[in-house]
Amino acid sequence: MNVIEAIKTRRSIRAYLSKPVPREIINEILEIAVKAPSAINTQPWEFTVVTGEVLDKIKQENVEKFLAKTALDERASIYTGKYKERQVQLAKDIFAIMGIKREDRAKRLEWTKRGFRFFDAQAAIIVSKDKSLEGSWSVFDCGAVSQTICLAAMNYGIGTCIEDQGVTYEDVIRKHTGIPENKEIIIGIALGYPDPDFPVNKLISRRESLDNLTTWLGF
Repeated sequence: MNVIEAIKTRRSIRAYLSKPVPREIINEILEIAVKAPSAINTQPWEFTVVTGEVLDKIKQENVEKFLAKTALDERASIYTGKYKERQVQLAKDIFAIMGIKREDRAKRLEWTKRGFRFFDAQAAIIVSKDKSLEGSWSVFDCGAVSQTICLAAMNYGIGTCIEDQGVTYEDVIRKHTGIPENKEIIIGIALGYPDPDFPVNKLISRRESLDNLTTWLGF
C-alpha cells in the first residue's frame, strides 16, 4: 500500500475482531512510526502498549468510573461554532449507520461505553511525554507520530482509532501501566483487526471543502 492510498483510505475503526495482534507487528509499526518528524528532533513521544489482562482491567475500570459519573475530561466540551457542528455531525452519522435513534438512551449509553473500552480492540498504544516539555511543540510532535502509527498499521491490515475516551481516567491508566506522574498522557490509540461486518467501520467521516480552509498568496 503506497502512502497516498493509505492516507485516502484510512478511517477510524470502532469495532475489532477478537484476533490478537502479535507483539512483533506492533513493534514493526512503532519502528516505522518513530521516523515521524519532531521539533528540532526532540522525539518527545513515549509508548505504552497494552493488551490481555492489563487492557481488560483498564476497560472495566474505565466503564465503572463512567457509570459512576466520575468527572470527564473537559477538553471535549470547549468546542463551539463550526467545530461543535462537525462534532455533532459525526455523532449523528455514527448513530444513523448504527441504527441508534436519538431517543434510545440505552443504545446510546452502550455506544458511549464502547469508547471507554477502546472499542473492544485487542491492543492499545498509550502515547505520553515528559511534563517538563509543557509549552513546547511536543504535543504537535505526538500528533505527528500518532498519525504515522495509524498509516503504518494499514500496511499490516491493522485498523486503528485515535481516541481520548480510553485515557480519560488517568488514574486508571497510571494504576495499570505504571506511567508515572511526571509523564503527561496525551492520547490512546486502539488497534486490532477490523470487524468487516460492523456497520460503523464503513463510515467515512465528512471533510470540509479545501476552499474553506485554504488561503493562497503569491500565485
